[in-house]
Amino acid sequence: MIYEIHIIQKLQNSVILPKQFHSNAIQTIQYGSSKEKCLCFFHEKETTTIYLSQDLAIKMHIQNGFKVKAFIHQQQLILGPLVGIFTAGFVKSLLRPIGNRSIFFSKLIESGKSLGAIVFVFGSHQINWENKTITGYTFNEQGWLKALFPFPNVIYNRLPNRKIENLHLIQHIKNRFIKENHIPLFNPGFFNKWDVFEILSKDKKTKDYLPESIYSPNKKEIMTLLNKHQSVFLKPANGSLGLGVYKLIYLKDENALYCRYIDDKNKKRLIKYPSLETFFNYTFKHRSLEHYIAQQGIKLIQCNGNPIDFRVHVNKNQSGKWIVTAMAAKVAGKGSITTHIKNGGIIRTISEIEKDMNKSTQLKKMIKKTVLTISEVLDAKMNGSIGEIGFDLGMDRSGKIWIFEANSKPGRSIFDHHALQKEDRLTREYIFEYAEYLMKKALFFLKELHYEKV
Repeated sequence: MIYEIHIIQKLQNSVILPKQFHSNAIQTIQYGSSKEKCLCFFHEKETTTIYLSQDLAIKMHIQNGFKVKAFIHQQQLILGPLVGIFTAGFVKSLLRPIGNRSIFFSKLIESGKSLGAIVFVFGSHQINWENKTITGYTFNEQGWLKALFPFPNVIYNRLPNRKIENLHLIQHIKNRFIKENHIPLFNPGFFNKWDVFEILSKDKKTKDYLPESIYSPNKKEIMTLLNKHQSVFLKPANGSLGLGVYKLIYLKDENALYCRYIDDKNKKRLIKYPSLETFFNYTFKHRSLEHYIAQQGIKLIQCNGNPIDFRVHVNKNQSGKWIVTAMAAKVAGKGSITTHIKNGGIIRTISEIEKDMNKSTQLKKMIKKTVLTISEVLDAKMNGSIGEIGFDLGMDRSGKIWIFEANSKPGRSIFDHHALQKEDRLTREYIFEYAEYLMKKALFFLKELHYEKV
């Protein structure tokens, strides 16, 4: 149940709870890292209102009108979860304090509120380690507001890119939260493509989903792949959004190499070369293969002559179990080597694709089985707590599923499709279901958990 906090001035150091709490001998109240002794009274009028004396509210940084879940554990009233979203890129404007991403974060905060979580966004410069408080931003009907919060129960990592993520300061901050303050932090960092490949290639349940791939390949190895598969993708191991990707196609009858890529001016290019060496001497001459992956090209199923791949979101739920929350097809734009929207890709639902292909398939069932298996393997082998993954998958013309990428901070472009608004909401809400799970695990040692949810 979700309760509304009303702050009163009549009493001191006191909490007045609805009558359903009456059987509990409550001695302390906890909100995030803030914990205070309190006197506890009960009322019989509003069953969803908790009254808090003003002095307690000030000491604990609790705002009037907050709506939050309440739990009882060992004579302690726990309000929460209090969830901090850690990010970067703040600006001075209170209208949009995180720039263009402010709309996304406001939706996240509203999703958390609908599940009884208190949610705020913060950056590295807003942390007071001595007082264990954060001056963060939250959102309500009037817009964005700045407020003081205690350290949260859980931190959701939404740092925007690898460059910021890898800064020494950022790594230090994450370690202090986790190791010194014992605060669960989930989605600890961006996935490295090759790390993901190695984990999946060593597990018998997932190795057959992987295209043949080589890390830091040499030219001879790339030519071997081309002779074997006809087409090869060159991808940066730490790339995203299709940047720096090249598709090489070798036509034996012409003894020629073709390359599709997006140039520095975001234009689609198709160039013919007499040899692989010529490609490296001209188009690839300012790049190094050291941190690239050469990956077998797959002849994907098509819609109206254009290749299709699939974006699938998985989230952990309130029990810490993986579930599929969204899936959609992405149809490549004409002449594009990827299905990214910015390169002309089009989002379609799975049902639309099946209709266009004029046949019923077992796509949803096959995709769901695949991504849940992969999620469990990655979760077991990677460090830290992972709460969501976005997968890029493909199906070849024989009906075999292939995994291309796994992203710990998946893009959300598929939710621009009008038929995926429910999935958009679900993927946000499950973030806070998992945050509640982590809070309980940290506070109550979940395996031995015996708490009363009122």
